[in-house]
Amino acid sequence: MIFLSLFLYLSVTSLCATSLKDSVEKVLSTNPNVIAERKNQEAYKMYVDERRGNYLPTLDIESYFQKGSEREKRDINKTATDGEWTDQDGYSAAIVLRQYIYDGGLTPSEVAQTKYQDLANKHRSFYAIENTVLETIKAYTGLVQSDEVLTLTESMIKINEDNLAIAKEQESISGEVLETYQVSSKLHFIRDRYIDEEDKKDTTLAKYFKLVGENPTSKTCRPAIDETKIPKNLEEAIKKAVASNYRILEQIEKIKMQREKIAQANASFLPKIDLELKASIDEDLELTENGRTDEKYIRLNFNWNLFNGNKNNVTSTQEKTFLEEQKKTLDDITQEIVAEIKSLYGKHDTYKRRIEELKKYVKANVNIVDVYRSEFQAGTRTFVDILDAERELYESTKTLIEVEYALINNYYDLMFNLSNLTNSVVNSKNQDCANIAPRIINYKPKKQNNNIEKELEGLISDTDSELIRKELNLDLKRELELDGKTNDILNKNDNLEDKLDSFLNIPKDKIISLNSTLVLSNKAYIDNINKI
Repeated sequence: MIFLSLFLYLSVTSLCATSLKDSVEKVLSTNPNVIAERKNQEAYKMYVDERRGNYLPTLDIESYFQKGSEREKRDINKTATDGEWTDQDGYSAAIVLRQYIYDGGLTPSEVAQTKYQDLANKHRSFYAIENTVLETIKAYTGLVQSDEVLTLTESMIKINEDNLAIAKEQESISGEVLETYQVSSKLHFIRDRYIDEEDKKDTTLAKYFKLVGENPTSKTCRPAIDETKIPKNLEEAIKKAVASNYRILEQIEKIKMQREKIAQANASFLPKIDLELKASIDEDLELTENGRTDEKYIRLNFNWNLFNGNKNNVTSTQEKTFLEEQKKTLDDITQEIVAEIKSLYGKHDTYKRRIEELKKYVKANVNIVDVYRSEFQAGTRTFVDILDAERELYESTKTLIEVEYALINNYYDLMFNLSNLTNSVVNSKNQDCANIAPRIINYKPKKQNNNIEKELEGLISDTDSELIRKELNLDLKRELELDGKTNDILNKNDNLEDKLDSFLNIPKDKIISLNSTLVLSNKAYIDNINKI
Protein backbone atom coordinates (compact mmCIF):
# COMPACT_ATOMS: atom_id res chain seq x y z
CA MET A 1 0.00 0.00 0.00
CA ILE A 2 1.20 3.48 -0.82
CA PHE A 3 1.26 5.87 2.16
CA LEU A 4 0.64 9.50 1.32
CA SER A 5 1.24 12.19 3.92
CA LEU A 6 0.90 15.95 4.11
CA PHE A 7 3.94 17.70 5.59
CA LEU A 8 3.56 21.12 7.18
CA TYR A 9 6.24 22.40 9.57
CA LEU A 10 5.05 25.09 11.93
CA SER A 11 8.49 26.52 12.61
CA VAL A 12 12.12 25.62 13.02
CA THR A 13 12.89 23.91 16.30
CA SER A 14 15.19 25.91 18.56
CA LEU A 15 16.50 25.73 22.09
CA CYS A 16 14.02 28.34 23.34
CA ALA A 17 10.58 29.45 22.24
CA THR A 18 8.07 32.29 22.33
CA SER A 19 4.60 31.20 23.32
CA LEU A 20 1.41 33.24 23.15
CA LYS A 21 1.42 33.60 26.93
CA ASP A 22 4.99 34.96 26.81
CA SER A 23 3.95 37.56 24.24
CA VAL A 24 0.89 38.70 26.22
CA GLU A 25 2.84 38.97 29.48
CA LYS A 26 5.48 41.02 27.68
CA VAL A 27 2.79 43.38 26.37
CA LEU A 28 1.22 43.80 29.81
CA SER A 29 4.56 44.83 31.31
CA THR A 30 6.13 46.92 28.54
CA ASN A 31 3.52 48.14 26.04
CA PRO A 32 3.29 51.98 26.21
CA ASN A 33 -0.48 52.00 25.77
CA VAL A 34 -0.97 49.52 28.63
CA ILE A 35 1.35 51.51 30.91
CA ALA A 36 -0.44 54.74 29.98
CA GLU A 37 -3.80 53.21 30.89
CA ARG A 38 -2.48 52.14 34.29
CA LYS A 39 -1.22 55.66 34.98
CA ASN A 40 -4.59 56.99 33.92
CA GLN A 41 -6.29 54.72 36.46
CA GLU A 42 -4.00 55.97 39.22
CA ALA A 43 -4.76 59.59 38.33
CA TYR A 44 -8.53 59.07 38.25
CA LYS A 45 -8.46 57.46 41.67
CA MET A 46 -7.12 60.72 43.09
CA TYR A 47 -10.31 62.52 42.04
CA VAL A 48 -12.15 60.56 44.74
CA ASP A 49 -9.65 61.61 47.42
CA GLU A 50 -9.99 65.20 46.23
CA ARG A 51 -13.78 65.18 46.62
CA ARG A 52 -13.61 63.53 50.02
CA GLY A 53 -11.63 66.51 51.23
CA ASN A 54 -14.86 68.53 51.22
CA TYR A 55 -15.93 66.67 54.37
CA LEU A 56 -12.98 68.08 56.30
CA PRO A 57 -12.73 71.61 57.76
CA THR A 58 -10.83 74.41 56.06
CA LEU A 59 -8.34 76.55 57.95
CA ASP A 60 -7.37 79.94 56.50
CA ILE A 61 -5.17 82.83 57.59
CA GLU A 62 -6.41 86.19 56.38
CA SER A 63 -4.09 89.16 56.87
CA TYR A 64 -3.09 92.41 55.30
CA PHE A 65 -0.92 95.47 55.94
CA GLN A 66 -2.27 98.90 55.14
CA LYS A 67 -0.64 102.30 54.73
CA GLY A 68 -2.80 105.26 53.74
CA SER A 69 -4.68 108.35 54.78
CA GLU A 70 -8.19 109.04 55.94
CA ARG A 71 -10.30 112.13 56.56
CA GLU A 72 -13.74 112.62 58.04
CA LYS A 73 -16.37 115.30 57.35
CA ARG A 74 -19.25 115.22 59.79
CA ASP A 75 -22.54 116.94 59.15
CA ILE A 76 -23.37 117.19 62.82
CA ASN A 77 -21.26 117.08 65.94
CA LYS A 78 -18.33 118.41 64.01
CA THR A 79 -14.86 118.33 65.51
CA ALA A 80 -11.77 120.42 65.03
CA THR A 81 -10.14 117.72 62.90
CA ASP A 82 -12.98 117.44 60.41
CA GLY A 83 -11.71 117.69 56.86
CA GLU A 84 -8.11 117.01 57.81
CA TRP A 85 -6.14 113.99 56.45
CA THR A 86 -5.05 111.52 59.06
CA ASP A 87 -2.35 108.91 58.46
CA GLN A 88 -3.49 105.30 58.83
CA ASP A 89 -0.70 102.77 59.09
CA GLY A 90 -1.35 99.30 60.48
CA TYR A 91 -2.24 95.68 59.84
CA SER A 92 -4.95 93.11 60.38
CA ALA A 93 -4.59 89.34 60.81
CA ALA A 94 -7.17 86.62 61.34
CA ILE A 95 -7.33 82.84 61.46
CA VAL A 96 -10.60 81.30 60.25
CA LEU A 97 -11.82 77.69 60.55
CA ARG A 98 -14.90 76.66 58.58
CA GLN A 99 -16.60 73.27 58.86
CA TYR A 100 -19.20 72.01 56.38
CA ILE A 101 -22.33 70.76 58.14
CA TYR A 102 -25.00 70.54 55.47
CA ASP A 103 -25.19 71.60 51.82
CA GLY A 104 -28.34 69.91 50.59
CA GLY A 105 -26.50 66.67 49.78
CA LEU A 106 -24.12 68.34 47.31
CA THR A 107 -20.87 67.08 48.85
CA PRO A 108 -21.93 63.41 49.30
CA SER A 109 -23.25 63.43 45.72
CA GLU A 110 -19.98 64.84 44.36
CA VAL A 111 -18.01 62.15 46.20
CA ALA A 112 -20.31 59.43 44.84
CA GLN A 113 -20.04 60.85 41.32
CA THR A 114 -16.25 60.70 41.37
CA LYS A 115 -16.41 57.09 42.62
CA TYR A 116 -18.64 56.12 39.71
CA GLN A 117 -16.46 58.13 37.35
CA ASP A 118 -13.40 56.26 38.60
CA LEU A 119 -15.13 52.89 38.08
CA ALA A 120 -16.35 53.87 34.61
CA ASN A 121 -12.83 54.92 33.69
CA LYS A 122 -11.42 51.64 35.00
CA HIS A 123 -13.80 49.63 32.84
CA ARG A 124 -12.91 51.81 29.85
CA SER A 125 -9.22 51.36 30.61
CA PHE A 126 -9.53 47.59 31.06
CA TYR A 127 -11.36 47.42 27.73
CA ALA A 128 -8.52 49.34 26.05
CA ILE A 129 -5.94 46.99 27.58
CA GLU A 130 -7.97 43.94 26.52
CA ASN A 131 -8.11 45.34 23.00
CA THR A 132 -4.32 45.68 22.97
CA VAL A 133 -4.02 42.08 24.17
CA LEU A 134 -6.44 40.94 21.45
CA GLU A 135 -4.35 42.70 18.79
CA THR A 136 -1.26 40.97 20.18
CA ILE A 137 -2.95 37.57 20.07
CA LYS A 138 -4.06 38.04 16.47
CA ALA A 139 -0.60 39.24 15.49
CA TYR A 140 0.92 36.14 17.09
CA THR A 141 -1.54 33.70 15.52
CA GLY A 142 -1.08 35.51 12.21
CA LEU A 143 2.66 34.86 12.36
CA VAL A 144 2.20 31.17 13.16
CA GLN A 145 -0.41 30.81 10.42
CA SER A 146 1.88 32.51 7.89
CA ASP A 147 4.69 30.14 8.82
CA GLU A 148 2.42 27.16 8.18
CA VAL A 149 1.13 28.49 4.87
CA LEU A 150 4.62 29.50 3.74
CA THR A 151 6.00 26.04 4.47
CA LEU A 152 3.08 24.41 2.67
CA THR A 153 3.51 26.76 -0.30
CA GLU A 154 7.26 26.20 -0.35
CA SER A 155 6.61 22.46 -0.52
CA MET A 156 4.23 23.03 -3.42
CA ILE A 157 6.86 25.12 -5.22
CA LYS A 158 9.36 22.26 -4.90
CA ILE A 159 6.76 19.85 -6.26
CA ASN A 160 6.05 22.05 -9.27
CA GLU A 161 9.76 22.53 -9.92
CA ASP A 162 10.15 18.75 -10.04
CA ASN A 163 7.05 18.51 -12.21
CA LEU A 164 8.57 21.05 -14.58
CA ALA A 165 11.72 18.95 -14.88
CA ILE A 166 9.59 15.90 -15.76
CA ALA A 167 7.57 17.92 -18.28
CA LYS A 168 10.75 19.08 -19.99
CA GLU A 169 12.00 15.50 -20.08
CA GLN A 170 8.78 14.43 -21.75
CA GLU A 171 9.05 17.37 -24.15
CA SER A 172 12.48 16.16 -25.23
CA ILE A 173 10.96 12.73 -25.98
CA SER A 174 7.66 13.62 -27.60
CA GLY A 175 8.28 17.18 -28.72
CA GLU A 176 5.02 18.29 -27.02
CA VAL A 177 5.47 21.66 -25.22
CA LEU A 178 1.93 22.22 -23.91
CA GLU A 179 2.50 20.36 -20.65
CA THR A 180 5.70 22.33 -20.06
CA TYR A 181 3.77 25.57 -20.41
CA GLN A 182 1.03 24.33 -18.11
CA VAL A 183 3.44 23.26 -15.36
CA SER A 184 5.36 26.52 -15.73
CA SER A 185 2.11 28.46 -15.36
CA LYS A 186 1.22 26.64 -12.14
CA LEU A 187 4.74 27.15 -10.80
CA HIS A 188 4.61 30.91 -11.36
CA PHE A 189 1.15 31.06 -9.79
CA ILE A 190 2.28 29.27 -6.62
CA ARG A 191 5.40 31.45 -6.40
CA ASP A 192 3.13 34.49 -6.51
CA ARG A 193 1.14 32.99 -3.63
CA TYR A 194 4.39 32.58 -1.70
CA ILE A 195 5.40 36.21 -2.26
CA ASP A 196 1.95 37.41 -1.22
CA GLU A 197 2.07 35.33 1.96
CA GLU A 198 5.54 36.69 2.75
CA ASP A 199 4.14 40.22 2.44
CA LYS A 200 1.31 39.34 4.84
CA LYS A 201 3.83 37.95 7.30
CA ASP A 202 5.98 41.10 7.11
CA THR A 203 2.92 43.25 7.83
CA THR A 204 1.92 41.05 10.75
CA LEU A 205 5.50 41.00 12.05
CA ALA A 206 5.60 44.82 12.03
CA LYS A 207 2.36 44.93 14.03
CA TYR A 208 3.71 42.34 16.47
CA PHE A 209 6.87 44.41 16.96
CA LYS A 210 4.78 47.55 17.57
CA LEU A 211 2.79 45.82 20.30
CA VAL A 212 5.43 43.64 21.97
CA GLY A 213 8.47 45.80 21.33
CA GLU A 214 10.51 42.98 19.81
CA ASN A 215 10.26 40.26 17.19
CA PRO A 216 9.85 36.61 18.20
CA THR A 217 13.38 35.48 18.91
CA SER A 218 12.64 31.79 18.69
CA LYS A 219 10.10 29.13 17.79
CA THR A 220 6.40 29.91 17.96
CA CYS A 221 3.55 27.43 18.10
CA ARG A 222 -0.18 27.22 17.52
CA PRO A 223 -2.18 28.32 20.61
CA ALA A 224 -4.53 25.84 22.24
CA ILE A 225 -8.24 26.44 22.78
CA ASP A 226 -9.48 25.87 26.33
CA GLU A 227 -13.00 24.56 25.83
CA THR A 228 -13.68 24.75 29.59
CA LYS A 229 -13.74 28.55 29.37
CA ILE A 230 -16.52 28.53 26.77
CA PRO A 231 -20.05 28.72 28.26
CA LYS A 232 -22.07 25.53 27.95
CA ASN A 233 -24.86 27.15 25.97
CA LEU A 234 -25.78 30.42 24.28
CA GLU A 235 -28.05 31.59 27.09
CA GLU A 236 -25.24 31.21 29.62
CA ALA A 237 -22.85 33.05 27.29
CA ILE A 238 -25.25 36.00 26.94
CA LYS A 239 -25.82 36.23 30.71
CA LYS A 240 -22.09 36.16 31.35
CA ALA A 241 -21.42 38.83 28.73
CA VAL A 242 -24.13 41.17 30.05
CA ALA A 243 -22.77 40.78 33.58
CA SER A 244 -19.07 41.15 32.79
CA ASN A 245 -18.53 43.00 29.50
CA TYR A 246 -16.42 46.09 30.16
CA ARG A 247 -18.38 48.32 27.79
CA ILE A 248 -21.67 47.47 29.50
CA LEU A 249 -20.16 47.95 32.96
CA GLU A 250 -18.72 51.31 31.93
CA GLN A 251 -22.08 52.52 30.68
CA ILE A 252 -23.80 51.40 33.91
CA GLU A 253 -21.36 53.53 35.91
CA LYS A 254 -22.04 56.47 33.60
CA ILE A 255 -25.76 56.16 34.38
CA LYS A 256 -24.96 56.25 38.10
CA MET A 257 -22.82 59.34 37.51
CA GLN A 258 -25.69 61.04 35.74
CA ARG A 259 -28.04 60.34 38.64
CA GLU A 260 -25.60 62.04 40.98
CA LYS A 261 -25.54 65.07 38.71
CA ILE A 262 -29.31 65.30 39.09
CA ALA A 263 -28.89 65.13 42.88
CA GLN A 264 -26.34 67.94 42.71
CA ALA A 265 -28.69 70.09 40.66
CA ASN A 266 -31.48 69.50 43.18
CA ALA A 267 -29.15 70.38 46.07
CA SER A 268 -29.25 74.02 44.98
CA PHE A 269 -32.88 74.17 46.16
CA LEU A 270 -31.85 73.37 49.74
CA PRO A 271 -30.12 75.51 52.40
CA LYS A 272 -26.43 75.37 53.29
CA ILE A 273 -25.15 75.35 56.84
CA ASP A 274 -21.55 75.64 58.01
CA LEU A 275 -19.69 76.46 61.23
CA GLU A 276 -17.15 79.29 61.33
CA LEU A 277 -14.55 80.00 64.04
CA LYS A 278 -12.49 83.18 63.78
CA ALA A 279 -9.83 84.99 65.80
CA SER A 280 -8.34 88.30 64.62
CA ILE A 281 -6.18 91.24 65.67
CA ASP A 282 -6.17 94.75 64.29
CA GLU A 283 -3.34 97.19 64.84
CA ASP A 284 -3.98 100.93 64.26
CA LEU A 285 -6.65 100.35 61.65
CA GLU A 286 -9.92 100.08 63.54
CA LEU A 287 -8.52 102.47 66.08
CA THR A 288 -6.76 104.87 63.79
CA GLU A 289 -3.21 105.15 65.03
CA ASN A 290 -4.60 104.57 68.46
CA GLY A 291 -4.08 100.99 69.46
CA ARG A 292 -5.03 97.39 68.85
CA THR A 293 -8.36 95.63 68.48
CA ASP A 294 -8.75 91.86 69.18
CA GLU A 295 -11.73 89.82 68.03
CA LYS A 296 -12.82 86.17 68.29
CA TYR A 297 -16.10 84.40 67.65
CA ILE A 298 -17.96 81.20 66.72
CA ARG A 299 -20.56 81.62 64.01
CA LEU A 300 -23.16 79.25 62.51
CA ASN A 301 -23.83 80.35 58.94
CA PHE A 302 -27.12 79.61 57.24
CA ASN A 303 -27.62 80.36 53.52
CA TRP A 304 -30.64 79.54 51.40
CA ASN A 305 -31.13 80.78 47.90
CA LEU A 306 -34.81 81.27 47.17
CA PHE A 307 -34.65 82.37 43.55
CA ASN A 308 -31.91 82.73 40.94
CA GLY A 309 -33.80 83.21 37.72
CA ASN A 310 -35.03 79.57 37.52
CA LYS A 311 -31.54 78.39 36.51
CA ASN A 312 -31.52 75.56 39.05
CA ASN A 313 -34.79 74.14 37.74
CA VAL A 314 -33.51 74.21 34.15
CA THR A 315 -30.29 72.48 35.18
CA SER A 316 -32.20 69.72 36.97
CA THR A 317 -34.42 69.09 33.94
CA GLN A 318 -31.37 69.06 31.66
CA GLU A 319 -29.57 66.42 33.75
CA LYS A 320 -32.69 64.22 33.76
CA THR A 321 -32.74 64.36 29.96
CA PHE A 322 -29.08 63.36 29.85
CA LEU A 323 -29.95 60.41 32.10
CA GLU A 324 -32.47 59.15 29.55
CA GLU A 325 -29.79 59.45 26.89
CA GLN A 326 -27.36 57.34 28.93
CA LYS A 327 -30.02 54.66 29.46
CA LYS A 328 -30.70 54.40 25.72
CA THR A 329 -26.97 54.19 25.09
CA LEU A 330 -26.81 51.26 27.50
CA ASP A 331 -29.62 49.52 25.62
CA ASP A 332 -27.77 49.99 22.33
CA ILE A 333 -24.45 48.69 23.71
CA THR A 334 -26.15 45.69 25.31
CA GLN A 335 -27.92 44.76 22.08
CA GLU A 336 -24.63 45.08 20.19
CA ILE A 337 -22.79 42.82 22.65
CA VAL A 338 -25.59 40.24 22.65
CA ALA A 339 -25.58 40.15 18.84
CA GLU A 340 -21.80 39.72 18.84
CA ILE A 341 -21.98 36.89 21.38
CA LYS A 342 -24.64 35.09 19.34
CA SER A 343 -22.49 35.36 16.22
CA LEU A 344 -19.24 34.27 17.88
CA TYR A 345 -20.83 31.42 19.83
CA GLY A 346 -22.51 30.10 16.69
CA LYS A 347 -19.33 30.41 14.63
CA HIS A 348 -17.41 28.35 17.17
CA ASP A 349 -19.57 25.33 16.39
CA THR A 350 -19.69 26.16 12.67
CA TYR A 351 -15.91 26.31 12.34
CA LYS A 352 -15.51 22.99 14.16
CA ARG A 353 -17.97 21.32 11.79
CA ARG A 354 -16.24 22.89 8.79
CA ILE A 355 -12.88 21.59 10.00
CA GLU A 356 -14.23 18.05 10.20
CA GLU A 357 -15.52 18.28 6.62
CA LEU A 358 -12.29 19.86 5.37
CA LYS A 359 -10.22 17.06 6.90
CA LYS A 360 -12.31 14.58 4.93
CA TYR A 361 -11.96 16.80 1.87
CA VAL A 362 -8.16 16.74 2.20
CA LYS A 363 -8.15 12.96 2.66
CA ALA A 364 -10.29 12.55 -0.44
CA ASN A 365 -7.88 14.71 -2.43
CA VAL A 366 -4.98 12.56 -1.22
CA ASN A 367 -6.75 9.50 -2.62
CA ILE A 368 -7.47 11.31 -5.89
CA VAL A 369 -3.80 12.20 -6.35
CA ASP A 370 -2.81 8.61 -5.65
CA VAL A 371 -5.34 7.20 -8.12
CA TYR A 372 -4.36 9.73 -10.78
CA ARG A 373 -0.72 8.70 -10.42
CA SER A 374 -1.63 5.06 -10.96
CA GLU A 375 -3.86 5.90 -13.91
CA PHE A 376 -1.13 8.08 -15.39
CA GLN A 377 1.22 5.10 -15.28
CA ALA A 378 -1.46 3.06 -17.05
CA GLY A 379 -1.84 5.76 -19.67
CA THR A 380 -5.45 6.69 -18.86
CA ARG A 381 -4.63 10.05 -17.24
CA THR A 382 -2.64 13.00 -18.49
CA PHE A 383 0.11 14.82 -16.67
CA VAL A 384 -2.19 17.85 -16.38
CA ASP A 385 -4.72 15.74 -14.46
CA ILE A 386 -2.08 15.11 -11.80
CA LEU A 387 -1.19 18.82 -11.67
CA ASP A 388 -4.83 19.78 -11.18
CA ALA A 389 -5.25 17.17 -8.44
CA GLU A 390 -2.13 18.41 -6.65
CA ARG A 391 -3.39 21.97 -6.93
CA GLU A 392 -6.73 20.93 -5.42
CA LEU A 393 -4.92 19.15 -2.57
CA TYR A 394 -2.83 22.26 -1.88
CA GLU A 395 -5.85 24.57 -1.87
CA SER A 396 -7.87 22.25 0.38
CA THR A 397 -4.99 21.99 2.86
CA LYS A 398 -4.54 25.77 2.84
CA THR A 399 -8.27 26.25 3.42
CA LEU A 400 -8.11 23.81 6.33
CA ILE A 401 -5.33 25.88 7.91
CA GLU A 402 -7.28 29.11 7.41
CA VAL A 403 -10.45 27.73 8.98
CA GLU A 404 -8.52 26.27 11.91
CA TYR A 405 -7.04 29.68 12.65
CA ALA A 406 -10.43 31.30 12.13
CA LEU A 407 -11.64 29.00 14.93
CA ILE A 408 -8.74 30.08 17.17
CA ASN A 409 -9.30 33.80 16.52
CA ASN A 410 -13.04 33.38 17.00
CA TYR A 411 -12.35 31.79 20.40
CA TYR A 412 -10.29 34.78 21.50
CA ASP A 413 -12.91 37.20 20.13
CA LEU A 414 -15.46 35.40 22.29
CA MET A 415 -13.21 35.71 25.35
CA PHE A 416 -12.75 39.41 24.53
CA ASN A 417 -16.50 40.05 24.48
CA LEU A 418 -16.84 38.13 27.74
CA SER A 419 -14.09 40.43 29.13
CA ASN A 420 -12.08 37.35 30.05
CA LEU A 421 -9.38 37.52 27.40
CA THR A 422 -6.35 38.51 29.46
CA ASN A 423 -7.20 36.12 32.29
CA SER A 424 -7.79 33.24 29.87
CA VAL A 425 -4.25 33.65 28.50
CA VAL A 426 -2.27 34.69 31.57
CA ASN A 427 -3.84 32.06 33.84
CA SER A 428 -3.46 29.26 31.29
CA LYS A 429 -0.68 26.71 31.27
CA ASN A 430 2.25 28.01 29.27
CA GLN A 431 3.14 26.15 26.09
CA ASP A 432 6.75 25.05 25.81
CA CYS A 433 7.00 25.53 22.06
CA ALA A 434 10.66 24.46 21.98
CA ASN A 435 9.77 21.01 23.25
CA ILE A 436 6.60 20.49 21.25
CA ALA A 437 7.60 17.84 18.75
CA PRO A 438 6.15 18.08 15.24
CA ARG A 439 3.13 15.86 14.84
CA ILE A 440 2.48 13.95 11.61
CA ILE A 441 -0.96 13.33 10.21
CA ASN A 442 -0.83 10.30 7.95
CA TYR A 443 -3.50 10.17 5.29
CA LYS A 444 -3.60 6.67 3.80
CA PRO A 445 -5.17 6.35 0.37
CA LYS A 446 -7.68 3.58 -0.09
CA LYS A 447 -6.16 0.32 -1.29
CA GLN A 448 -7.02 -0.37 -4.89
CA ASN A 449 -8.29 -3.80 -6.02
CA ASN A 450 -5.35 -5.30 -7.92
CA ASN A 451 -7.24 -8.58 -8.60
CA ILE A 452 -9.29 -6.82 -11.25
CA GLU A 453 -6.10 -5.79 -13.01
CA LYS A 454 -4.84 -9.39 -13.03
CA GLU A 455 -8.13 -10.60 -14.47
CA LEU A 456 -8.00 -7.94 -17.15
CA GLU A 457 -4.48 -8.95 -18.12
CA GLY A 458 -5.83 -12.27 -19.43
CA LEU A 459 -8.51 -10.52 -21.45
CA ILE A 460 -6.15 -8.09 -23.17
CA SER A 461 -3.26 -10.56 -23.69
CA ASP A 462 -1.83 -10.60 -27.22
CA THR A 463 -1.42 -14.40 -27.01
CA ASP A 464 -4.04 -17.12 -26.50
CA SER A 465 -4.74 -18.33 -22.98
CA GLU A 466 -3.96 -21.92 -21.99
CA LEU A 467 -7.67 -22.81 -21.95
CA ILE A 468 -8.17 -21.57 -25.52
CA ARG A 469 -5.07 -23.34 -26.74
CA LYS A 470 -6.18 -26.59 -25.11
CA GLU A 471 -9.67 -26.42 -26.60
CA LEU A 472 -8.35 -25.52 -30.08
CA ASN A 473 -5.37 -27.96 -29.88
CA LEU A 474 -2.98 -25.14 -30.65
CA ASP A 475 0.75 -25.68 -30.30
CA LEU A 476 1.84 -23.49 -27.39
CA LYS A 477 5.42 -23.52 -28.60
CA ARG A 478 4.55 -22.39 -32.13
CA GLU A 479 5.84 -18.90 -32.74
CA LEU A 480 4.06 -16.34 -34.72
CA GLU A 481 5.46 -16.35 -38.25
CA LEU A 482 5.62 -13.02 -39.95
CA ASP A 483 6.18 -12.48 -43.60
CA GLY A 484 8.94 -10.17 -44.80
CA LYS A 485 6.63 -7.20 -45.14
CA THR A 486 5.49 -7.48 -41.51
CA ASN A 487 9.10 -7.71 -40.31
CA ASP A 488 9.94 -4.55 -42.21
CA ILE A 489 7.07 -2.71 -40.53
CA LEU A 490 8.16 -3.87 -37.08
CA ASN A 491 11.76 -2.88 -37.72
CA LYS A 492 10.68 0.60 -38.73
CA ASN A 493 8.75 1.00 -35.47
CA ASP A 494 11.60 -0.10 -33.20
CA ASN A 495 12.70 3.47 -32.50
CA LEU A 496 9.16 4.58 -31.66
CA GLU A 497 8.72 1.66 -29.25
CA ASP A 498 12.00 2.55 -27.52
CA LYS A 499 10.74 6.10 -27.00
CA LEU A 500 7.43 4.90 -25.65
CA ASP A 501 9.19 2.45 -23.31
CA SER A 502 11.42 5.22 -21.95
CA PHE A 503 8.33 7.40 -21.36
CA LEU A 504 6.31 4.69 -19.60
CA ASN A 505 9.28 3.55 -17.52
CA ILE A 506 9.76 6.92 -15.80
CA PRO A 507 10.30 6.11 -12.09
CA LYS A 508 7.23 6.65 -9.96
CA ASP A 509 9.16 8.75 -7.46
CA LYS A 510 9.70 11.37 -10.18
CA ILE A 511 5.99 11.83 -10.71
CA ILE A 512 5.59 14.10 -7.77
CA SER A 513 2.40 14.58 -5.88
CA LEU A 514 1.87 16.44 -2.66
CA ASN A 515 3.43 13.56 -0.65
CA SER A 516 4.31 15.78 2.24
CA THR A 517 3.32 15.37 5.84
CA LEU A 518 1.23 17.84 7.82
CA VAL A 519 3.20 18.55 10.97
CA LEU A 520 1.30 20.29 13.73
CA SER A 521 2.68 21.38 17.07
CA ASN A 522 -0.58 21.67 18.93
CA LYS A 523 -1.07 18.35 20.73
CA ALA A 524 -4.74 18.91 21.42
CA TYR A 525 -5.31 19.67 17.78
CA ILE A 526 -3.29 16.66 16.64
CA ASP A 527 -5.12 14.27 18.91
CA ASN A 528 -8.40 15.37 17.36
CA ILE A 529 -7.12 14.83 13.83
CA ASN A 530 -5.70 11.40 14.60
CA LYS A 531 -9.24 10.31 15.40
CA ILE A 532 -10.15 10.64 11.71
